[in-house]
Amino acid sequence: MTDAAFARWRERCASQLYPVKAPSEAADPIDQPAESAADRSARIRAEQWREDLIRTSPMVRFMVKHLALVGCNPVTTREGDMQPKIHIAMCPPDIAGGFSPSAPGKPPSEAGLMVCANRMLSKTHMEDTLAHEMIHWWDHCRFNVDWSNLRHHACSEIRAASLSGDCRWSRELRRRNYGIVKQHQECTRRRAVLSVRSNPACPDEETAKRAVNEVWDACFNDTRPFDEIY
Repeated sequence: MTDAAFARWRERCASQLYPVKAPSEAADPIDQPAESAADRSARIRAEQWREDLIRTSPMVRFMVKHLALVGCNPVTTREGDMQPKIHIAMCPPDIAGGFSPSAPGKPPSEAGLMVCANRMLSKTHMEDTLAHEMIHWWDHCRFNVDWSNLRHHACSEIRAASLSGDCRWSRELRRRNYGIVKQHQECTRRRAVLSVRSNPACPDEETAKRAVNEVWDACFNDTRPFDEIY
């Protein structure tokens, strides 16, 4: 994402996952934007995929289990508003979904994911998206990541790209990246730099590359909670 897209993403996550309403505000359907037939169809489809993947995907089930073990069960609802922590929403074209850290003053267990129903190309695309973002979620709960710290952010991006399957050979072929020698490492590094560069705290690409390089060895070789690279 660009800096502007990253900022919009965080703002959208905050508004969707942690809405703040005055006590006098009622949940009046008239005040809500009308949901088009296409949006409704995409949302229902994405909600079904979410439930199916939580029940049947080995990768998603593994991450659900290990998130629960660090006190961040993703299939429970948030305290107070009973909204699911894996939230389905409609998003602008430059956003597909992502991890939203817990709101200020809230424990890590109150973090969540937003999946953009209108940006999911297939059930497999959603599975890959969930796996990647759940690794960020696990890092946030296990290590209390400071996402404004570029080294922290770089480490989680390295781990998510490497461990989620995001850099497996078949996906790289679809991106028209045909390298054979150390393809997995090159993909992981490239995607981590792109993600860190989108952090508003990162002034330029060289800073992003430096942050990734500084933590590369420790973070690429840290496969927790997996025994090895998926």
